[in-house]
Amino acid sequence: MNMKKILYTITLTLATILTGTSCSDFLSAYSQTMIVAKTVYDLDEVLLGGVYIKSKAMSEGPTIHRTAGFLNILDDDVNTGSIGDETSKTWGTCLSSIYGIYAWQLRIGSNFDASYFRNDNATWNDLYNRINVINILLDEITQLPHETDDELSAYIRIHGEAYFLRAQFYFMLANLYGDAYTPATCNTKLCVPLKLTPYVEHDKNKDTQFHRATLKEVYAQIIADLLQAKECLTRSPQADHHRLHRASMESVGLLLSRVYLYMQEWEKAEKEADEVMRSTAATLSSIQAFTSDKAFLTEDNPEILFSQGHNSLVTDLVFMARPGDFCVTKELYDMYDENDCRRDCFFGKLLATGDSIIMKNKYEKGSMVSHISDVFTLRMAEAYLNKAEACAIQGKAEEANQTLNALRKQRIEGYTPQSYTGEELVTQIRDERRKELCFEGHRWFDLRRYAVCESYPYSKEIIHVYHVCGNKGVSHTQIFRLEKNDKAYTFALPESVIQFDNVPMEDNPRDSREPLKADTEEETETPEQ
Repeated sequence: MNMKKILYTITLTLATILTGTSCSDFLSAYSQTMIVAKTVYDLDEVLLGGVYIKSKAMSEGPTIHRTAGFLNILDDDVNTGSIGDETSKTWGTCLSSIYGIYAWQLRIGSNFDASYFRNDNATWNDLYNRINVINILLDEITQLPHETDDELSAYIRIHGEAYFLRAQFYFMLANLYGDAYTPATCNTKLCVPLKLTPYVEHDKNKDTQFHRATLKEVYAQIIADLLQAKECLTRSPQADHHRLHRASMESVGLLLSRVYLYMQEWEKAEKEADEVMRSTAATLSSIQAFTSDKAFLTEDNPEILFSQGHNSLVTDLVFMARPGDFCVTKELYDMYDENDCRRDCFFGKLLATGDSIIMKNKYEKGSMVSHISDVFTLRMAEAYLNKAEACAIQGKAEEANQTLNALRKQRIEGYTPQSYTGEELVTQIRDERRKELCFEGHRWFDLRRYAVCESYPYSKEIIHVYHVCGNKGVSHTQIFRLEKNDKAYTFALPESVIQFDNVPMEDNPRDSREPLKADTEEETETPEQ
């Protein structure tokens, strides 16, 4: 199969499987002058240009149009601002249109007054597009020469990167469109379709072209891909100067640890996290890295192992706590010890009370293009937290405390090591994870998995306040509640996917959601959570 066929297959697959668009529209635009891949290095370029997610300028903030660009506005760390009488530009560019996501609506593409609906398939389409490129690349590369030492090294490394990326993309899809993984139900709970072949699978006689695999099947494939990636990138390591934005053995190990954690495979999660902690590829940032006048997560941060994609939080128009904008919850802010250097680095307060907290220096605010993603980043602190949690649930209190204390020592001035046991230890580690990894795409998925944890289940109610704004600040307020174990923790499949087949794939149940109340007063103070 040559590169012409690669690009043709990608286009046709997207047309028929992902978007439901007529094939003829795509075939009419098919070019006969596409480049043919002749070496493994050509496919290295395909990997960079068609699989890794690029960093792009972000002027609008969280959005449904970018891959997982909404993940950090779903959870209990975010609310909306109401302080002041000048409406933020964010209202028009972001908050009014992201209503369906933020308010956990049945139709996530809805704006606040349901006057229009944005497509809800951007993340689904983009990730399956990249997965299709990977499938074709893995098939094509075996047919290219790889006899020399350099060719063989590139051949093995490209395999490793491709397997890692496919695993990461399926992991994201599984946690958006599948229920949280539990050993007791994973064999029957539906997840997402598994597409692993390089060709178009279409049978005109079938009413349904694809079927959803079970959670067990999808997670088994994710693990298999990561183990393959780890083997390949151990045999052919990533060059040091490429490590930040290309997969390495260490980034594979950390993602593998996270996946095992989600699967409640505690011993394996501990082992993988421990290997990452013992590597020299990255180290924990020291306490001196947390200042109130310098961004923490930058390309120079020594603990970042891998990052790809955009950052929806870096524009200085969002998370400034003004009317029509997002803010950080007081609940999260108050969790930090007074001597915790993260608090004043990550956040700033406009007022002494209420949810009037801005995001300050966790990322490079105002940079527009950030090369550190708020969703697809892997860093050393997570390895410490994964190991601590896995040890705690196995009853290894001493190891869990040692790991937790080692992290806190680099975060809290004058920290005195603590010793916890049982449920208190697990709670402390979960709270530390929330404080450390906030706004990095973890919290929403963590809440999902905590609710089904067999050893220490935990669930909570979340309140989101949505301030509707006019030209002079807040005009009225809507309040939404996400119940414990709410169905909205799992997204419905995109409408275009459901509508494509004569007999649609089974969808996820998701209820309509009305506001608890509507306050029409001129100005409403956000309740503290």
